[in-house]
Amino acid sequence: MNHSAFNAVSIFVGTRFTVSSKKANQLVSFISALAISGLVLGVAILIVVVSVMNGFERELKDRILSVVPHVVFFGHAADSDWKTRAEALMDHDEVIEVSPFAQLHGMLHSKGTTRPIQILGFEKYRTPAIFYELLEEQLLDFPGSNEVLLSEVVASALNVSKGDSVRIFSAETAFGGTSVHNLVISGLFSTGTELDQALAITSMSHLSKISSTKNAMTGLRVQVADPFMARRLGYDLLEELPFGYGFRDWFQTHGNLYKAIQLSRNMVGILIFLIVAIAVFNVTSMLMMSVLSKRRDVAVLKTLGCSRQDVVRIFFVQGTIIGVFGIVLGVIFGILGCSLIADFVAYIEHGTGRVLLDTTIYPIDYLPVDMRFSDIASVALSAVVLNGLATIYPALKASRIKPAEELRFH
Repeated sequence: MNHSAFNAVSIFVGTRFTVSSKKANQLVSFISALAISGLVLGVAILIVVVSVMNGFERELKDRILSVVPHVVFFGHAADSDWKTRAEALMDHDEVIEVSPFAQLHGMLHSKGTTRPIQILGFEKYRTPAIFYELLEEQLLDFPGSNEVLLSEVVASALNVSKGDSVRIFSAETAFGGTSVHNLVISGLFSTGTELDQALAITSMSHLSKISSTKNAMTGLRVQVADPFMARRLGYDLLEELPFGYGFRDWFQTHGNLYKAIQLSRNMVGILIFLIVAIAVFNVTSMLMMSVLSKRRDVAVLKTLGCSRQDVVRIFFVQGTIIGVFGIVLGVIFGILGCSLIADFVAYIEHGTGRVLLDTTIYPIDYLPVDMRFSDIASVALSAVVLNGLATIYPALKASRIKPAEELRFH
């Protein structure tokens, strides 16, 4: 029989075997449905999980690293010439922002409740862009004298709101001992990140009064074009500052988070990949059952001139049809899942009244999704390759069927 012609026949017979097996054998039909369902579920879950991990990685870069300084320079506790220092750093091409800041750690007390707090002090017209945008978006004014902006998480824990007074206890003063100051809450804000657990904002001049220092600049916050080059740039920029300054980059403060996201992505990816592999193994089981139920049909085809290679093609076609069908459905459901999962989590939180993504545990309080075509293509291609490998053994098994033995008693 013509070789190219039989390729078409192989496709036809393989397709007929796929359709007829559902009608002829309930067990084969059940295993086929199980194989397809496993592929759909595995591919869909893998796409959703990879997209969520991409989302966390994106949010780390775009949101968390926009709030967290890429590099912090510190050294002179009472350096009043911060304008000169800032201008020296801004001359570097890869520096996009320099903001002087003051920092104070203490305990915030109100209505019988105490909570640790980190107060950041900024110059009104040199406030970091992210905080300036935050104030504009949430319709807040820069805090005046004796005022403080408090994160919504801290305010909720202390059961306070705008206009209430809170008391700050701090041991970080110029003269030692513990200082106590009353502050008025001028507004509440939310960054949507883990920083909300203990963050307050006030003016740098007012923070200097609390800490009893004349010029309480703790250091300089620097944002750079490429956060992943922050450490190298830190060493370069350090040469522009007087002796005695040091620096800390974001990887020292939030590097573990980045590593955890990468590790989780890899581990979860491997786990879900194994699920897909198990689902593909079901295709092997289904084809083996199909081979057993089609032994006589294969024997007849061989007597009509089919070669072993032709039989292999027939069962390869059958496995490919089932695999591609399941993978395509899995991709469709995976894309739908990526589109709906964030709303689904929000619906669950609203319906149960419970916060699933608490910033005490997670870096952000929402579920980010970043669906990429390259990842979807990689998942689908990997599943197709695995599915193709899964058809090899059953197809070879069918090709070894001997017509004389199968047709002897028929």
